[in-house]
Amino acid sequence: MTKNELVAAIAEDAVKSKTDVSAVLSSLAGVVSKALKAGGDVTLGGVGKLSSAKRDARQARNPSTGAVIDVPAKTVVKFKVAKDLADTVA
Repeated sequence: MTKNELVAAIAEDAVKSKTDVSAVLSSLAGVVSKALKAGGDVTLGGVGKLSSAKRDARQARNPSTGAVIDVPAKTVVKFKVAKDLADTVA
């Protein structure tokens, strides 16, 4: 489903204009980014939970050459799907 299809589906379901729904979705991305960058979690009821986690620096091996490379530490986004959604899809 593309963003336009999602906006149309939500607008029809919520009886709102596509412009309003598109603005909310764009705002959602910014709000979630800020919350995760600050180290917080974001729970979307019925969908799942977004959180940030730190990965330590490590060494990895290039599979084609076998050379050892250093992978720097970084922060990644994790998503845990809500049980209700998982049960519905399964």
